[in-house]
Amino acid sequence: MKTALYRKYRPSTFDGVIGQDVVVTTLTNQIEKGAISHAYLFTGSRGTGKTSCAKIFARAINCQSPVGGSPCGQCEACKALSSPNNLDIVEMDAASNNGVDKIRDLRESVGYLPSAGKYKVYIIDEVHMLSGSAFNALLKTLEEPPSHVVFILCTTEVHKLPATILSRCMRFDFRLVSTDKLFALVKDIFAKEGIKAEDKAIMHIAKLGEGSVRDTLSVADRCRSASDNLTYDLVLDITGSGNNELAARLMDAVISSDVGGIIRQIESLVSGGKSVSMISRELNVYARDMMMLIASGDTASDLAADSLARMKALADRTDIAFLVRLVRTIGGADSEIRYSTAPRIVLESALLSLCDNVSSQRTNRAADADAAVSTANAGRAVTPQVAPQREQVSAPSDSKMSEAKSFGSAGPKGVADQKTLELLGYVRRSLRKRGDVRLFGEYAALPDGNVTLMGNKFVVYVEGDAYLIFADPESFATVQSILAEKGDYVLTVEKYEKGVSPLEQIKESLTGLEVKVTK
Repeated sequence: MKTALYRKYRPSTFDGVIGQDVVVTTLTNQIEKGAISHAYLFTGSRGTGKTSCAKIFARAINCQSPVGGSPCGQCEACKALSSPNNLDIVEMDAASNNGVDKIRDLRESVGYLPSAGKYKVYIIDEVHMLSGSAFNALLKTLEEPPSHVVFILCTTEVHKLPATILSRCMRFDFRLVSTDKLFALVKDIFAKEGIKAEDKAIMHIAKLGEGSVRDTLSVADRCRSASDNLTYDLVLDITGSGNNELAARLMDAVISSDVGGIIRQIESLVSGGKSVSMISRELNVYARDMMMLIASGDTASDLAADSLARMKALADRTDIAFLVRLVRTIGGADSEIRYSTAPRIVLESALLSLCDNVSSQRTNRAADADAAVSTANAGRAVTPQVAPQREQVSAPSDSKMSEAKSFGSAGPKGVADQKTLELLGYVRRSLRKRGDVRLFGEYAALPDGNVTLMGNKFVVYVEGDAYLIFADPESFATVQSILAEKGDYVLTVEKYEKGVSPLEQIKESLTGLEVKVTK
């Protein structure tokens, strides 16, 4: 039977432990000085070396002549303890032995002296799985064990341990291992196994491990079973993950608020065998790299020149605020994706909620329904409505605004077409990137139906005194410059008051003054 890589290359000395320098230094110093505590707590993410360090430490404190704090492997104690049948190192899985009866049996056995070394070591893995009564039964023994007994508790969920247990242990936190160290480990193991692999393929395996040595070696084991000559594309196929180009296409659709594009891209990825959770994860990683690119001009990924150029082009069309919202939206859907019977629909819904034009499409459907009702009621008597009175306002210093004054229109239509929505979305995102919060706030508050395109005229209808903000020369110039980036568009701002004629407005403003108003 083939031995899994993570078992075959489990470290037997502290020199083989990677990414836990602080923990290793502290433990080896205790061994060299003979300052051994009675209880230890090893906590951290899965696959970071907690159990491996516990086993090494158990043999090292019993070794007759430790080398640099690690067991020598040559003395009688090391040889006796290397056997899985030895009685001095007791491993207990709390996940399957979590009852109080098991702890009572353990309490009775601690009275027996070690047979091969100086200490009898109890390693309790996943200790957070013990029941409340089991913890209570362990407390007294853990606080004052016999001088020949050492407890090592290992857990991935330290927050589930009672405070009474935590206070009785010397705690060591194991950290996630860096991708560079995982890369070096996999490359060294592949060389020993006679497997040829591209550096890009090895780096992808290391990234998939997400800081866990065991997870990384499990992925490497799966890849080496497929071929002795691993390429990057082959690793992508084996692991079911995708390259940056696929994530870039989906991100492009999200930024463009392309509803159809989002659904098509997810359909393509799922049809290619990619899981929904993997799609979610890769889009999150891509969003993070884009945020780093916007903030610092660099990414955490080693991208090819064409992939980096694609990412920069996408970054120019959005901002960090939108990417943060995207990450939070996907993160909020992760748990639902994990347990849903229709995870694809959950992801699609989450991404569509980020699109600017989803609400407008709903408005279009409502407007179509209203139009149908109006057609059906044609010919019936209706009460005349007072048309909104409008006042065109222009930026005094802008010649284009003077030209726009002569441009007539029928006022707000209540419904914006797709082209208008795309241009409005671009204006909103550009203002957000420039940090023009005040002006962007006003535009964000505008109903989509209050903006329309008439030829190359980008007409904004503003009700009440808010037109002063849009007609401000500086604000007007800012929006006009953004429109110029997309084409030969001219900004026009029009003020309107619902149901109030200009004459009535003048009369109202003169109320209380000794002025005679004549027609």
